[in-house]
Amino acid sequence: MTEDRFQLILVRHGLTDWNVERRLLGRIDIGLNEQGRAQAQAAAEALKPFPVRAIVSSPQVRARETAAPIAAAHALEVEIEPAFDEVWLSEAWQGKTVDELRDDPEMERFVSDPAGRSPRIESIGEVQDRTVVAVERLRRDRAGETVVVVSHGDPLRAIVAYYVGLPLADFRRLLIENGSVSLLRFNPRGPQLMTLNWRPSLR
Repeated sequence: MTEDRFQLILVRHGLTDWNVERRLLGRIDIGLNEQGRAQAQAAAEALKPFPVRAIVSSPQVRARETAAPIAAAHALEVEIEPAFDEVWLSEAWQGKTVDELRDDPEMERFVSDPAGRSPRIESIGEVQDRTVVAVERLRRDRAGETVVVVSHGDPLRAIVAYYVGLPLADFRRLLIENGSVSLLRFNPRGPQLMTLNWRPSLR
């Protein structure tokens, strides 16, 4: 097999209590809740048939906890890649809900133009730049293999948007929920999105 047969499985970390409360997590280390741990196990079971050769995770605890059972199912170690980290947030926003920030003019600008720039949040353009560089490195170093990347909602949306040619201004139209699995396949015809937001269940 050649580099053109590379497969990238994208897994969003399982649910946390802050996800339930719709709080902006940023890079605060918060672990999975009970449902999130079940989602991680369901993803691990669902991905057992795939010929996975590497599990690469964001440094965040919630991502590493999601990656661990997937790696165990394939007798692999979790590799940490900072390029797949969550979007950076300022302390002024971290832990807050959008409703709590309703009167913040920076939040108003961000909501109206998610591809814009703000001193309170890493731009999605910067997120896409760092994540795509990391994906291209994986394609080169692990040509012809299947690799799992465990990351966060916006970084994963940025990756998918890049490879399907979706303008960054529309990246939030991509639904990638907690515990979901998406699949990008690279072949001579170019990148193909085979699966988006599949949510495996232990049932």
